[in-house]
Amino acid sequence: MVRSCIISAVGKESFHKSWIDRLNNEYDLHLLVYDDSYNNFKNDSSFVIRSKGQKFNSIFRYLNENNHLLEEYDYYYLPDDDIFIDDVNIRQLFGYMKEFQLAIAQPALTSSFYSHPITVKQPKSILRYTNFVEMMQPCFSSEALKKVLFTFNENLSGWGMDYHWGELIDYRKCNMAIIDDITSVHTRPIGLNYQVNVNIMEREAYFKKFNLTTAVVELKQVNMQN
Repeated sequence: MVRSCIISAVGKESFHKSWIDRLNNEYDLHLLVYDDSYNNFKNDSSFVIRSKGQKFNSIFRYLNENNHLLEEYDYYYLPDDDIFIDDVNIRQLFGYMKEFQLAIAQPALTSSFYSHPITVKQPKSILRYTNFVEMMQPCFSSEALKKVLFTFNENLSGWGMDYHWGELIDYRKCNMAIIDDITSVHTRPIGLNYQVNVNIMEREAYFKKFNLTTAVVELKQVNMQN
């Protein structure tokens, strides 16, 4: 049996209630509450803690403080709290991770605010193998998560690390993908962070440290059968 979980840093406007079907719960939900919403969310899951700070820094701390979790699941989905996606699509995500033996993947975006055109849903496609999955909502196999976990704490913003993940798991093996046959929506406009200039500086420093570029490629596409 595949064991899967969601880990997300959430605040008062979180969409996490759409992620779980309480009558058909096939995966665990771990909530790291970054604002004063803890009392509102404490009964939404068996795994709810207070955790101030940026998303990936918080997840890094959580997994290091609870490192048994790195052995308890086969797949880990880490969505931003402004991602609207339902449990049917999340179960499908975990199913595709197993079926296609993916190390890292993400649902494509539909009718959404987006930063990277490659993440937008493509018609008649099941998935596209790439060298890039955005930090907005990555899903990792257990083995891949262990390989990339250090990147979560390389800077405060997380900017730059999603360009690194493909190299760390050798994307040339076609083990990294954007899954088009899944519906997800990014609900908030891009670029509202007042620290954008700081984040860009952090990304440039990250690229320099690990000799990275912003080159994003699609290797091949798996299409639906007519």
